[in-house]
Amino acid sequence: MRVLLVLLIPLIAACSTMTPAPSPSASVAEPSDFDLTGRWTGTWTGSGIFHSAREDDVTVDFVQRGNHGLGRLVLEGTTAAESVPEAVRFQGLNGIRVVAEVGDGTVKLRHQRDGRLFTADLKVAEGGDRMFGMVRNTHPAVGLLLTRAEPPAAPAMPAPEPIQSRQEPEPASEPAVAMVTPPREAEPDKDTPVERPSQQEFAAAEELKAVHFDFDKAAIRADAADTLVGYATWLKQHDDTAVLIEGHCDERGTAEYNVALGDRRAKAVRDYLALYGVAPERMSTVSYGKERPVCAAATSACRDENRRAEFRVKSR
Repeated sequence: MRVLLVLLIPLIAACSTMTPAPSPSASVAEPSDFDLTGRWTGTWTGSGIFHSAREDDVTVDFVQRGNHGLGRLVLEGTTAAESVPEAVRFQGLNGIRVVAEVGDGTVKLRHQRDGRLFTADLKVAEGGDRMFGMVRNTHPAVGLLLTRAEPPAAPAMPAPEPIQSRQEPEPASEPAVAMVTPPREAEPDKDTPVERPSQQEFAAAEELKAVHFDFDKAAIRADAADTLVGYATWLKQHDDTAVLIEGHCDERGTAEYNVALGDRRAKAVRDYLALYGVAPERMSTVSYGKERPVCAAATSACRDENRRAEFRVKSR
């Protein structure tokens, strides 16, 4: 019995000094006081081959919604920078897609696919106009210093990969487009007519030109992203205006497939404008597939003109 008491006394003393584990709510990030949407430019510092000191340009294009964000990060001059993570080093000026968790004065920026490939812990300073911090697990260390650029530019938005193409690719000269094949989406019922918004009161607006898409894709291109940021500004200045977004395709593929593709293009534009503050209830979409080409020649340039989203407006 004495031996048992001798063993129990230290155990009881240790339990009495233990601190209770924090509740789950204690780990919830505080709401962010900053909207970090826009373009950020600055420098990264690290080491090159033979541990030579390196400093070069960095750019982050970013869209924030609440405490989360997404965008693209580009570190220039990293080919021989051995301290920079491989996921960034070998992407060059294409950059990597990143997601962010924005807290109270902090930002965790990580690779969209896996944070183990790249994660940076940043602090926000100067009223939300500067960010600085370090990239995790880099030896020697890699630091980032970012300043908000004016005017902000549009990010290259991560977008869902296209479904397997049922359009026939360009014959001959155009380079093949590498496609990723996720699970097949359901096609629209061939016997069900597509319901389209009435266009009687909508009219073309000189300020809103068509934006274009790559072959068999509904992802917003970089040139279209910059244009759509300006369109969002115009629509917010004309808040008494409703907008109809039309999705169009080139002539390759079946009618049913192109209606579905045009619908994804129109909705991608709608969602991008919503990210920049255009109220979703002001926007409607319609797909015309390949029914309404603007160019009839069987050329690459003509097909590029037909792969588009157009805009029509009316007073609300």
